Amino acid sequence: MDIQLLSVLSNLGMSQNTSQSQNNNSNGFDLALTSLLNAISRVNSENNNSHICSGKNTKPQLNINIENLEINGELKSLDTLNSSQNQNRVENISTSNNIKLTDKNSTIEIEKAIEESSRKYGVDPDLVRAVIKVESNFKPDVVSRAGAKGLMQLMPENCEYYGVNNPFDIKENVDGGVRHLKDYIDKYDGDIQMGLMAYNGGPTRMANRGVESIDDIYKMPKETQNYVPKVMKYYNEYKSDMI
Repeated sequence: MDIQLLSVLSNLGMSQNTSQSQNNNSNGFDLALTSLLNAISRVNSENNNSHICSGKNTKPQLNINIENLEINGELKSLDTLNSSQNQNRVENISTSNNIKLTDKNSTIEIEKAIEESSRKYGVDPDLVRAVIKVESNFKPDVVSRAGAKGLMQLMPENCEYYGVNNPFDIKENVDGGVRHLKDYIDKYDGDIQMGLMAYNGGPTRMANRGVESIDDIYKMPKETQNYVPKVMKYYNEYKSDMI
């Protein structure tokens, strides 16, 4: 067994120990190590047999691709395995509706929901993206301390009003959230910032505090004062393709 292979095995062992201290369920890494050891054993056995039959006393050659291993039918690089274990990656699954929150799957579904609802209700999809970014950072299973749920952080009364049966369902949540946002924008004659202020702070509070324009935002709670410019910042960046 050559020095390069010994070095790799040593690194594998060190990575495994580190990973196990972070996560006892490091099955993928164990499979990688087992796969490599089995391959070494098999190739050594074949080489030894061939040398005995040929009568040649030459050093067995181990021709194994130590940069990649096949696990469960998928080719995994050692770097990928190490990175995955060190970062202790897990797939977060919403218990309410079995939505698999992988970046790939959720992003595709979220984008589809945004495009459909924005077109349906006449709201700029970039504005919807900006609201989702600030409300939940594109995490469909988020629940706030106040009880707001999902991508667009709908309160129970919002869900009931807009017929959202499952606020953790991406399509339902975005559809209800876009309708909710659209109603507020229309309420303030197309003023997006006033609509956002109402979305976060509530139109009743705005009326009680004498808010008649965006210039009166200082009358609203600090959260709302920060919320509106933050959404507008992301909105402008999305429109400019800066994100």
